[in-house]
Amino acid sequence: NNASSGATVTLLADVTESVTIDAGETIVLDLNGHTLTNTKESHTITNNGTLTVQDTSAGGTGTVDNVTHARGALVNYGTAELEGGTCTRSAEAGSSPSNNGGNSWYVIDNHGTMTIDGATVTSTGMYSSLIRNIKAAENEAGSLTVSSGNLSNGFIALKNDTDGIMNITGGTITSGDQAVQNWNKATISGGELTGKVYCWSAGKAPKNDTGNLTISGNAKINGEVAA
Repeated sequence: NNASSGATVTLLADVTESVTIDAGETIVLDLNGHTLTNTKESHTITNNGTLTVQDTSAGGTGTVDNVTHARGALVNYGTAELEGGTCTRSAEAGSSPSNNGGNSWYVIDNHGTMTIDGATVTSTGMYSSLIRNIKAAENEAGSLTVSSGNLSNGFIALKNDTDGIMNITGGTITSGDQAVQNWNKATISGGELTGKVYCWSAGKAPKNDTGNLTISGNAKINGEVAA
């Protein structure tokens, strides 16, 4: 909170704190091998500005964690680039699509512009998607690009929700169910996906989710593809 715009904030120890980056601020967060965990009933990081998350530690063990029901490790309304470290929900308890176990939610909820390029996003949950990408309001972007990194979840890995734009050019995406669930516009031109890739359409005006999915390039999908 005390950092000036343009600063790099480096963790020197494990920290329990919920962080908000205000609109107009530019912050680099270097996890430096440590863990940032949320305070009670809060998202761990809420970004309204421009955020880069990296981990310059030798072991690359830096983590953004959330341990609260219905809260995420990162909720993005601005611009975020995840270059390193891990985002997770270590207390995730969802055991099936109908049982949240009292502690479940997205690890990342993106309403802005996000690029994942080298980070790990992981959960073992069977109730919530790993990442939701959505444009829920007129002033939001809902744009997600995955160019490299490792994403894994027990249930849906990437949910491209209402009016979301998703572009997968690389990375490893693994799911026990659906690697991708697309409700709007998604392109997959690279990377290796293990799990189902489904394109969905549903609803009626004024809310009409019409899935449009393009698969091309050197994308490798280990699982069925269906609309």
